[in-house]
Amino acid sequence: MQARSLAWYLGVCTVLVTLFALVTGAPQRPERMQRIVDAGAEFAVVPIEKAGDVRLHDPSKGHDYYTSTAVVRLAPKAGGRPVAATVQLVTPDRPHAGGKASVLYAPTRPGLGAVAGDERSLGDALDGATMGTGRVWIIGIAWAAGVVLSVVVLSVRRGFRSFSRLGPADRAVRGKCLGPDLWRRDSAEEQCLKIVTASSRTAHFLADVTDEHVPDSLTGQHLWLCWDARRGAGGGRFSAGATPAALVSDDGWVMHGMLKADDAQMLAAEGIAVEKTAGGNSEPRPLRLWDPRSAWLLYVAPSALVLGVVLIGCAALLTFDITGVWRWATGIAGAVAGLALGHVAMNSPYPSAVRSAMSSNGADPV
Repeated sequence: MQARSLAWYLGVCTVLVTLFALVTGAPQRPERMQRIVDAGAEFAVVPIEKAGDVRLHDPSKGHDYYTSTAVVRLAPKAGGRPVAATVQLVTPDRPHAGGKASVLYAPTRPGLGAVAGDERSLGDALDGATMGTGRVWIIGIAWAAGVVLSVVVLSVRRGFRSFSRLGPADRAVRGKCLGPDLWRRDSAEEQCLKIVTASSRTAHFLADVTDEHVPDSLTGQHLWLCWDARRGAGGGRFSAGATPAALVSDDGWVMHGMLKADDAQMLAAEGIAVEKTAGGNSEPRPLRLWDPRSAWLLYVAPSALVLGVVLIGCAALLTFDITGVWRWATGIAGAVAGLALGHVAMNSPYPSAVRSAMSSNGADPV
């Protein structure tokens, strides 16, 4: 369950970072540059014949710069008459007729035009790189931050520990399951199973289950609520708010979840060491894992498939030379589709056939 959750978080992180990389990167050279490169591109400083539409830009950070539409004169390699070409200039100084501009063009075929820039600004695109070194670092750092965040979220939601064996530090209390409910505090709420103990204390076993995931036979069933008594017991400012927990049935199944630290402290006096629940039988008892979310791929909603197609389609479109606002719109649409896909896939209701099979098994929900 922990490995699947971590894979899910990493998958969402990777999809979002990949879409951002596709939006900000250049999947291929622009069409004009590609033609120039195929004809033998070279950098050159050429004279400006005319400069129009000159605009001064004053960014909040950095130096002022000018943008303009300029006509430059390109010299053919084998002699002959120079060819005029229109380029979009970005220069620190105001461009003017008779000035100079750095461009990329093919001396053997100057009629193909030119692209304004020098080796520093066009070097990555000329080499076929999808993005500059700075953006590569940003993408890498963003993905690494997503990995760290995934581990943190897993630790908060799943406990990030091996619960295949109940150890000496784990406590247990006998209780009766009252069925699915919601744990609420202020504006926060989480899905849970409500457990009431022999002393009428109520604990909330946090798990992603609803009425559709739980057979009717579970309500009223007596079982053991076990939890890690070490985590969250400090009560300090930075103590964990929940601790890993497990429900163990007399029928031999176990369900993993979390228990709020407040509930764990409330049950501390009533709880007993896990070893004492064996009733004198020292033989280890194998348990069958029950995780209602483990088979979600078998009952995803049709809308999840549609969202998956939209996500793949947006990613495919970003491999083409789409520029400007349409590129960002495609990337944002893909990100929204990816997040919606995750929500729909993990919250798909059980089909009636699955629920009927669960209920027909009586007290064993496996």
